[in-house]
Formats: sequence, structure tokens, C-alpha cells
Amino acid sequence: MKRRFIVALFVLLLAFALVFTGCAKKEEAKPAPAAAAPAPAPVVAAKAAVDKDAVLMAAAKDYFAQLATGNNLINAADLKQMLTDNPDALFLVDIRRAADFEAGHIEGAYHSEWADLGKVLEKIPTNRQVVVICYSGQTAGQALGALKLAGFNAKSLLSGMNAWKDEPTVTGMNALSSRNNVSSPKGEEQEILWEAVRGYFASVGKDGNKLIKSQDLYDALEANPKAFKVIDIRGEKDFNEGHVIGSSHTAWAQFGTILPELDKKDKIVIVCFSGQTAGQTVGVLRTMGFDAYSLMGGINNGWKPADLPLEK
Repeated sequence: MKRRFIVALFVLLLAFALVFTGCAKKEEAKPAPAAAAPAPAPVVAAKAAVDKDAVLMAAAKDYFAQLATGNNLINAADLKQMLTDNPDALFLVDIRRAADFEAGHIEGAYHSEWADLGKVLEKIPTNRQVVVICYSGQTAGQALGALKLAGFNAKSLLSGMNAWKDEPTVTGMNALSSRNNVSSPKGEEQEILWEAVRGYFASVGKDGNKLIKSQDLYDALEANPKAFKVIDIRGEKDFNEGHVIGSSHTAWAQFGTILPELDKKDKIVIVCFSGQTAGQTVGVLRTMGFDAYSLMGGINNGWKPADLPLEK
């Protein structure tokens, strides 16, 4: 009897142990699933650096291509009529010396020294016709060439204040620098162009107007025919009738086609009829970093009056 009791007790304990073990196994926490690997970060392509020379080249080519529709010059009679009809459509910038501006200028004009124009670009509106004024039109031509590269709608007064001498003027100072800022570069490419234009105007203070007299050019070429690379931008017929000895010809509106061929190591002289359109070309070239000069007075007002020989 006692033996049966011990066996029964042993069986009971064994059953209890099996039940307890099974429950314990059921209560064990299941292992957490493995964490998913983080998704790789998206690959962002590096932004390509903008080629500054390419931006300037494209803008310059566009400048010359647009010459097929106009020469960026306005004569005194047309300017006077526009000032009468709609003066608010115009914005006049006089780059003569301050004393000459104060002594007499076109009413409504603002003054800035030529070399300081880069400091006041923000003062010039982009929604008005800008007219740049100098003494003869040659330095204004350079200034407008640079301004147009920066995106301004600019022209120059043909023959400058010499053409306005019989028209009324006012005295006193009206500084461009006194105006509020009204413009700024739009986008990275225009920022590059503005920077280059500012550099050009700063170079005017350092390097001067880059106008070369006919006799000086003639003497330099006589001493060394390679002293200057001379490019005549008049019409082909005019070039064939007589040009500076050793010069090459490229029509003004086609000048953009030869830009990639020009060497910044060369001293380049641009020749036109009177220096007006050569001035624009030099303004563009100087902004691009070329060592460029304009023949003072051109063929008609410089070379011929100096009685220098022309090659046919």
C-alpha cells in the first residue's frame, strides 16, 4: 500500500512538472524580428560648375547677332523727340567728367564717372531705355556694350554731347549714386555677367579709355607689323576701297563668329567709320578679358584726316 502511494505520488509530481514546463515554454517571448537595414540615402548629383568663359562667350555672340536689327545708336533729333513725347520711358546716364556735367547736361540725365558705373549698376532700371552719353560717342559706346551684356536695354547718343551743342541744357549735379537700388542680377549666369561688367568698368580707371590715335597705330605697325591685330568691322565694300595696312575684315554683325579664334595675348584694335561701333565692340571685348582698343575717330574722322596711307 505504501509502495503504491509513493508511485502515485511520483507520477503526480512528474505530471505536474510536465504541465509547468509546457506552460513556461508557451510564455517564453518570441525573439524580435531582425531590424530591416536602413534604405540607402538617395544619391544627389553634384551641381556642375558654371563655365564663366562660356557664359561670356554666349552673351557676346548674342550681342553681335542682334546687331542685324539695330546698331544701338540714337541721334540727337530722335532723342529730343522721345524726351518730348515720353520722357519717363528714357533713362539718361552721362559719363563725362563731373565738372562738365555740372556745367551743362541734358535735363533729367544722371551722372556717373565712366569708371564708377560698375558700382552703381543696381541704380539703373532694366525696364526703361537707357541712353549713355559722353563727349563724342566713343566711350559711351564702350559703356553700352558692357551694359547690354549685363542685361540692360542700352543705347548711346550718336556723336555724344557734340551733337547736342545747339540744344538746351541744365546745370548742376544729379548723381546716379543718389538713387535707390532698382535692379539686380537674375540667376547665376547673370551674376557672372554683372561681375565681369563690374570688372570692366574698374579696369577703365586703371587702363584708361583704350582709344588709340591713328598716327600712334601707324607708327607701331611700321615698327612691328604684329604689334596689333587690326580688325575692320565696316562693310566689305568700304574695306575693299581702303583699309589700314595689314588689317583683316569681319562685318560687325558677324563679329561673334570670330570670337572663339581671338587670342587674349594679342593687342586688338577695332576699326570702324567714326569710332562709335568700334567702341561697342571694344566694350564687349574688354568685358570678356581681351586687350582691345578702338581707333580714335575711326577711318573717317581719324585715319583720313591724319593723311595716312590706306591699303586696297
